[in-house]
Order: sequence, then structure tokens, then C-alpha cells
Amino acid sequence: MADLSRYSEEQLRSLRKQVEQEIERRRKENIVHARRELQAIAERYGFALSDLLEEVRGR
Repeated sequence: MADLSRYSEEQLRSLRKQVEQEIERRRKENIVHARRELQAIAERYGFALSDLLEEVRGR
């Protein structure tokens, strides 16, 4: 881990922006992976993922 005390305020703000962008990119990537996994599980049981989600929403 870098020694952040050596960074200027401007550099820290830039770093924070980069970190926030990377966190958001990974969150979106994780959503895609989770949907794929859920789809595979639903199909293994003979369902469409949308069918299962409709059931949950209806409750």
C-alpha cells in the first residue's frame, strides 16, 4: 500500500475518483456474473430466471 501522506490533495482526489470508478466497474461486472450464475441455476431446474423472479415479486 502506498504512503498516502506523500500525495498532494489534488492527487488524492484523483486517486479517489479512480477508485470509485473501479469499484463501480467491478460492481457492474459482479452483477453480470451473478445473473449468469442465477440463470444457470434456474435452467438446471427447468425454469427461466424471469419465472422465478416473477414468483418472488408476486409475494
